[in-house]
Amino acid sequence: MKQNILLLLALCFTSSILVAQNIEFSESPVIVSNIAASDFEGIGHSTVTNTADVQRTFVWTRNVIEKTEEWWTAVCDKNLCYGPATGTEDFILAPNEAGTMDVHAYPNDTDGSAVIEIVITDMADDQLTASNIYYFNAGPSSTTEASRQTIKVYPNPSNGLFSVKGGKQIASVQVFSLTGRQVKSFTYNDGQWYDISDLPTGTYLVRLVDRDAQQLVTKLMNKL
Repeated sequence: MKQNILLLLALCFTSSILVAQNIEFSESPVIVSNIAASDFEGIGHSTVTNTADVQRTFVWTRNVIEKTEEWWTAVCDKNLCYGPATGTEDFILAPNEAGTMDVHAYPNDTDGSAVIEIVITDMADDQLTASNIYYFNAGPSSTTEASRQTIKVYPNPSNGLFSVKGGKQIASVQVFSLTGRQVKSFTYNDGQWYDISDLPTGTYLVRLVDRDAQQLVTKLMNKL
């Protein structure tokens, strides 16, 4: 019995290592300093590698943790660059292929800073995920981490109802499939519960948008 338990623990430990190795950022975190108001842009460079031995389709999501209001950002993956209106896109990586995963920050003649999180998820298995944080004129701090954790989507998994906590700046709540198709949209109200009971069981992206139609954060949610 003891040997069986030890074997099970060993398998679980090995599995966790494989998950961590299946998606790998070349540089994490990414820190870009000394971006002046007059600069056109600051670029945070990184790549993401599929370290598995099979081709995989991934989806990235952009979470704005902190940002000076006048600044805007773009995400450049291996295919294209996407402005503030695009919060998530999918891309394919061959076995052991590395693809671009850069974040660009545009100060627009304003002194400021930005902290952007990019989350990469395997579309075939949402348990295979990795994240990276890009700091522009900022650095890792407990305050940044606290801001990152402020907005909560719960319960997760959901049996058909969910709510959002800690989002004073949120204007709307949008629900997308992993293929990027919007399937629900709600006006945000503090303490409100949102009904997705008519959606099929699966994994969805919950995107929270502010009054300027800028994405604040995107969360993965499993619907039972």
